[in-house]
Amino acid sequence: MINSRKLRQVSNLDLKLLKTFIAVVQAGSFTGAESLLNLSRSAISIYISDLEKRLGMKLCNRGRAGFSLTLEGQKVYEAAQKLMYATDVFQEEVNNTYAVLKGELNIGIIDNLVTIPHRTISNALAKLKHISSEIRINIRMSNPADISLALLEGELDVGVMPSLQPIDGLRLHSLYSETSALYCSNAHPLFSSPDDLQTIAQHSAVLPIYAEQMNQPQLFDQLNVTATSNDREGVAFLILTHEYIGFLPEHYATRWVEKGEMRALLPDMLKYQTDIYVVTRQSQRNKRVLDVFLNALVDKLVIAD
Repeated sequence: MINSRKLRQVSNLDLKLLKTFIAVVQAGSFTGAESLLNLSRSAISIYISDLEKRLGMKLCNRGRAGFSLTLEGQKVYEAAQKLMYATDVFQEEVNNTYAVLKGELNIGIIDNLVTIPHRTISNALAKLKHISSEIRINIRMSNPADISLALLEGELDVGVMPSLQPIDGLRLHSLYSETSALYCSNAHPLFSSPDDLQTIAQHSAVLPIYAEQMNQPQLFDQLNVTATSNDREGVAFLILTHEYIGFLPEHYATRWVEKGEMRALLPDMLKYQTDIYVVTRQSQRNKRVLDVFLNALVDKLVIAD
């Protein structure tokens, strides 16, 4: 049994151990945290044991029953997150005092926006790089739900995604719209047949997992949905099995359409538009790097509170 005692000073080693602990909790297991930390399971176990000894308390249960936090572990986890947040704030405020722009930009983007011809995001990131070589850009490709959560929890500074539903605490900046059409592959029975809605509705279709939040019931309810995907690349994979039809952004599907590997079905009828937004926290703390990035997009932005 670990004896409880007071922690008198937080050292660099403590910060390292706490970061390891946070990663384990977020991954849900020692094994899950291996790839996040680039450490072996045995090394992670040693770090957690050292932290428990340092704090004088048991933080988690691990074994055949799985990983779980103790009551003390939950409190330490919450306190550690606050500490890391405060450390980040301190670092950003110090970076903001430099004449040369320094710091990080953590940005979350939904998949396959890179094929949009005007490259608004790439151009803004290029401008940021030209302003200063002391900026570290971290891009996370994810789905809208995960991007929203990461923004609210402070893991991301800015997101680029469709707005599926209003979310308290987030601010939307309208960027552009994209059009999506219903596609089949060149080996699908519909590729060479006349377009007919009743026939199309008989074939298996794939939709995004967030389709219910997209407010397209009159369109999606007509399809025989037998598969879902959490991103557009997954939809493309299933279309290319020649067994499914699915919606893809026109700019993304162009590569296959031009090669004759896909075609749009009833393109004048079976299509919809999606508004893409730049999303930030309403209570965003002062961060010069983010401000510069948003200013680089200013010609395209229309703030929508």
